[in-house]
Amino acid sequence: MKLFTAITLISISLFSFSTAHETPWTAARPDGHAPISVMGDHMHKRGEWMVSYRYMNMDMEGLLRGSTSVTAASQLAGTTSMIPTEMSMNMHMLGAMYAISDQWTLMGTFKYLDNEMSMLMSTGMMTMPAKVNSSGMGDLKLTALYDLARWNGGHRIHLHFGLGIPTGSINEKNDSEETLGYGMQLGSGTWDFHPAITYLGQSMDYSYGAQLGGILRVGENDQGYVLGNGFDATLWGARKITEALSSSVRFEFSSRGKIDGGHKELSMVHASPVKQPESQGRDLATLGLGLNYYFRDAGLQGHRLAVEWETPIDQKVNGVQLETGPIWTLGWQYAW
Repeated sequence: MKLFTAITLISISLFSFSTAHETPWTAARPDGHAPISVMGDHMHKRGEWMVSYRYMNMDMEGLLRGSTSVTAASQLAGTTSMIPTEMSMNMHMLGAMYAISDQWTLMGTFKYLDNEMSMLMSTGMMTMPAKVNSSGMGDLKLTALYDLARWNGGHRIHLHFGLGIPTGSINEKNDSEETLGYGMQLGSGTWDFHPAITYLGQSMDYSYGAQLGGILRVGENDQGYVLGNGFDATLWGARKITEALSSSVRFEFSSRGKIDGGHKELSMVHASPVKQPESQGRDLATLGLGLNYYFRDAGLQGHRLAVEWETPIDQKVNGVQLETGPIWTLGWQYAW
C-alpha cells in the first residue's frame, strides 16, 4: 500500500507538467528516450534506423523465504543438502529498430548471458563451497510497435506485440555433467508472447511515461516444464538538466509465477531450492535513478549514452531464493 501511494503521488506530479507543453512529443532531446532499462519505449519515423547496446549487471546475495531473511546454516540444518549463497548475472544485449512506416516500428533484440553462482554443500559433518557457471546466447525477441494515438500536447501511446523465440539453452550442466538449476538456464524453452502498452508525455523541461506489459508462455518446452507467466509495470519521469543531459527516476514492479511441471533431469526430489520448481518466481519492486546524454554536435549527432542504477524496495520470493541486490544498466544508442 505504501508503494502504491508513493507511485500515485509521483504520477500526479509528473502529469501536472504537461500543461506547459503545446508541441508534439519529440525524441530529439536528452529525455526523449525512457531510462535505458526500459525496452520498446519509443518509435521512429518511416525509414529511420536505430541500433543499441546494453550491459546489465545484477548481484544477488543472502536468502529469503517469502519476504523473510533466513541464513544458509538454518536451511542446511534440515533436509537441504545444497544452498545458494551468491549469484552474479551479466547480460549483453544488442538491439535494432526500423520503422517500416510512421505507424509501425519493428524491433529485434539478441542477448548473451554470463551467470555465476556460489553455493554451500553439506556432507553431513561439514560444509563445502562450490561454484557453477553458465554462459551463452539467450532467447531472441522480435517486436512490432504500433502507434495507437498521439496528441499535440506532447502525449502519445503505442502498443507492443512481442514474440520470444526459444534460442537459449535449457540444458546447461556443470563440470560433472549434472543439470544446473532453473536460474542458471539461459532461456525459457517456449515460444513466449510479450504484449505491452506504453504511454509517453512531455512538457518543456520534463518527460514522463508508463508501461504495462506481460509474458505469456505458450506450450511446454522439450524438458517438460513451463516458466511462470510474468507481469511488469513501470513509471518514470525525467528532467532536462541541459540541452544534452537529463536525469530520471523510475519505479518498477515485476511479478513472475511459479514453474509448471519440472525439468525432466530434475524431476526427482532435490535437496536444493535452485532445482525445485516451487522455489522459482518472485514479486519485485525497484527504484531506479538514471542519467541520459544526447550528443548534439554534428559529428556525433544521433548518439546517446545512458546509465541507470536500480535498488529493490520490496521483494517476495516463492519458496527459498537468493535476495536481489542492486542492478546496473549501461547503454549506447544510435539513430539515423
